[in-house]
Amino acid sequence: MDGWLFIRLIHALRQVSLSISSQDILDAQTCLIRYPSLPRKQLLKSLLVHRPQDVGIFETVWRIVVESNESYETEHPLDITSNKDSGEHQNSQGFGGQGVGRGSGGISLTAIGDIQDLSRISKLVPFSRLEELIGKGIEFEEVVKSALAEIDYYTWVNSFDLAYQRGTLSEDEWYTHQNTRSSILREIREQVLMTQVGFDNSWEPLVRQHWMFKSLSSLSEEEKELVRSSIRKWARKLALRPGSRWKSYNKGTIDIASIVQKSVQWDGLFLRLCYRHKMPRAPELVVLCDVSNSMASFVEFLIHLVTCLRARFRKIRVYFFIDAVWDVTEFVWDDDISGVKQEIKSWGHKVSSGFSDYGAVFKELAKTKFIDVSSRAILMILGDGKNNYRPPQSDYFAEISEKVGKVFWLNPLEVKEWFETDNVMKDYKSYCSKVYRCRTASDLQRIVKDVF
Repeated sequence: MDGWLFIRLIHALRQVSLSISSQDILDAQTCLIRYPSLPRKQLLKSLLVHRPQDVGIFETVWRIVVESNESYETEHPLDITSNKDSGEHQNSQGFGGQGVGRGSGGISLTAIGDIQDLSRISKLVPFSRLEELIGKGIEFEEVVKSALAEIDYYTWVNSFDLAYQRGTLSEDEWYTHQNTRSSILREIREQVLMTQVGFDNSWEPLVRQHWMFKSLSSLSEEEKELVRSSIRKWARKLALRPGSRWKSYNKGTIDIASIVQKSVQWDGLFLRLCYRHKMPRAPELVVLCDVSNSMASFVEFLIHLVTCLRARFRKIRVYFFIDAVWDVTEFVWDDDISGVKQEIKSWGHKVSSGFSDYGAVFKELAKTKFIDVSSRAILMILGDGKNNYRPPQSDYFAEISEKVGKVFWLNPLEVKEWFETDNVMKDYKSYCSKVYRCRTASDLQRIVKDVF
């Protein structure tokens, strides 16, 4: 692999949010020189990909940067020699030098039946057609659906499903078809991504498909589990914070008072450094979780976050609310959140109309629930601020803000939506210590680093 291609690959991987250190780059360069007989892709993947969930995005970047470059070199051996130094090769191919997936014409799956040669998948949809779809400005998933529809994918799938139900398809044929179906879906999605990267001349479309940056409400089951695993790790960091008490320690801040005291005991003849270290403390945490209809797509992750916090904090109060409040601190929580969802449904029918009323909720909290709350408590609010045109009653929220140490608000909506007519974030924002957009796993990670 030449140096320019290697640099472009590293730059692209960093652009799509893979963490690659200088030492990783040095190790990769050393191994490429020392082990020239090893497959470059496997070697670099083992050195540059540190999390299994990043393998897919590495594969896509490799295909855009490396494989498309090699494909172009094979087809234009003279052009690449003259243009490599000037950078014309990259410009002629667009961002990353792509030229992959330029089929000669669309293929109907219903006409060819099952695909035995999987290499034909890359030619199912013409490149020009993908560019045309992307140029219309529609969402990524809609482009994928349109591309699948144009190759009769859905009709093809239904024909095999029907054949299997009728017993005219053997088990082996059925499993082979399932694998082919998965390959087609994966290939079409990748083709759309590569085309979009070239069309936008940016890696941003690829970043948006990374699980860390996708909306929590649109994750696959596998991606949801990755987020849950990350939340569990972050919760461990939330539980311990530096306190105001000090204790002796073998490393830390130099303790002048202890040094002088020890020196006096030895008539000033000996000097031994003493250190002190802040003792960790578990702060009181109060969590308010909006479980109304508008939060339905995000509530699963909010519940899981609260579940992890409950397992780590000794002093914690948890309240669910819609237009009334109910205390769920003593409710039995576990990894299976189906019981919590049932709790929300049952209590929601008993005490709520299903539509949020933040003003009424904060009034109830100020008058009843927060009477004995600690002045050093942290209040964390998980909600979108949609108030159904009801009065915000900001004075009660201001009263609560004065009673506690800090107020952090996590909102799954985009920032511009906070200022819509039906949203009370504009009324409450000034009383919060900080307000965050909490829409993706990346947002959660940033909040944990910033606040805790």
